[in-house]
Amino acid sequence: MKSIITQVTDECYICRAQGALETHHCHHGSRRKKADEYGLTVKLCPLCHRLLHDKGYYDRYLQQVAQQAFENKYSHELWMQEFGKDYT
Repeated sequence: MKSIITQVTDECYICRAQGALETHHCHHGSRRKKADEYGLTVKLCPLCHRLLHDKGYYDRYLQQVAQQAFENKYSHELWMQEFGKDYT
């Protein structure tokens, strides 16, 4: 599924760098499949992606962004049913 967070696919969502980009699922672990199903993904440059996974930078921010995008499209009730945690 295409991202419901952004339509921009040619630059890093965090730093706006262009070039080789990687898809980041804004919710990971047991919630990754749902993030993929609902389009809760963004493109990140390798540096921002590593900082996120290795140091946790931007993680909470992207979880909040994903929740907001989901709730704008669906509802808070469905968010809580599907993800079970409020990041706002």
